[in-house]
Amino acid sequence: MPAPSIGSMLDRQKGFGPGFDFLRVALAISVVAGHTPYVATGRGDSDPTWILWFPQFAILVMFFALSGFLIAASGLRLSVKEFLINRGLRIIPALAVEIVLSALILGPIFTTLPLWDYFTSAATWKYFTNVVGLVNYTLPGVFSSNPAPEVNSSLWTVPFEYGCYAVMAFIMALGLLRKPVLIVLGVVVLVGIGFAVQITGHTANPSQLPPGVAGTLYDKIFSTALFLGRGAKLPVACLLAIVVYLYRDRIPYDGRILSACCALCLGAALLGPAAWMTQPVLNAVIAPALVYITVFLGVSNLPRLPLFSKGDYSYGIYLYGFPMQQVVKVWLPNASLIVQFGVALVLITAFAAFSWHCIEKPVLKLRRHFSFVARQRLEPDEKVKPLEGIGPLAVSVSGSRSARSS
Repeated sequence: MPAPSIGSMLDRQKGFGPGFDFLRVALAISVVAGHTPYVATGRGDSDPTWILWFPQFAILVMFFALSGFLIAASGLRLSVKEFLINRGLRIIPALAVEIVLSALILGPIFTTLPLWDYFTSAATWKYFTNVVGLVNYTLPGVFSSNPAPEVNSSLWTVPFEYGCYAVMAFIMALGLLRKPVLIVLGVVVLVGIGFAVQITGHTANPSQLPPGVAGTLYDKIFSTALFLGRGAKLPVACLLAIVVYLYRDRIPYDGRILSACCALCLGAALLGPAAWMTQPVLNAVIAPALVYITVFLGVSNLPRLPLFSKGDYSYGIYLYGFPMQQVVKVWLPNASLIVQFGVALVLITAFAAFSWHCIEKPVLKLRRHFSFVARQRLEPDEKVKPLEGIGPLAVSVSGSRSARSS
């Protein structure tokens, strides 16, 4: 009997990888946990050479790998216009609500400035540009007494996510989803440019983040440069996951490969960050292993976390995580890291539930016209009849049998 493939495992689940639900929440909570020391101290890890450097690299790689794998299915079924509408409806409404609440509710409550000065400051209204990916981290006088100065440090990934969607739309427009080898070549070029920039002695651009933010991700490896910086891993992860989806029927679902990838990551975690372990090296060697781990777990039948089984709270955890951690730091300035994390997680979960039930789930009713997953998430709570012509799409791509939307 032939060994199962990633594609056959996905087919067994009728095109819906149950493990991705677990991964979304687990990774989102991991981000909150990773931010806890920085929120408490305003500094990065006290010993950046220890093993804890690795999760800072791995978590976001896995997030973008998860996203890339799922949007590849959408790309095979939708037009470019439909794809962009689908992604926009998933990302922008909840993000916009969080930005508005931060600027107009949280800001006035926690600012040290008179309200007139706060609302007449250009920086207050500039904060709204976060919705379109022009990232601003601070609001006037807000959390100014906290060790960390930002309202929401997590927003730095938003322009990279928008960028990945734009690249995906470009790939779709050129028909490259039916030529995945060219996407692989694109990844090679992307990583290769990073190596070339590194070898020629060009250094990464200085960080544009507020003081201390870049330090949390260990400047030796991460900065804001496109090919050498901390964001360079994100498009690499997304594109590799797209390739994995396109070749899913040829890629084995094999515990031995999973073990090898885990061993490679563990070795890197124990060894690094060494001087030679630069961003291009990590992108070339470690990112592919993390992508396989992500997809393997995603198509596995992992249980959903019980406290987060009422909806997809992962995006809300991402959006409200850092602001709520900052609030807890104001309220409990001398509490231990564990207490700050625990109290913050309760608040974060409450706001994530609000985001899901009041913003994201209602929007799914619009997205269901474009999204297989949207229809799945509305059932069985709402009996949504399959729309005409929106069933599984037979697609012949590198041996693929069917494609389903994310």
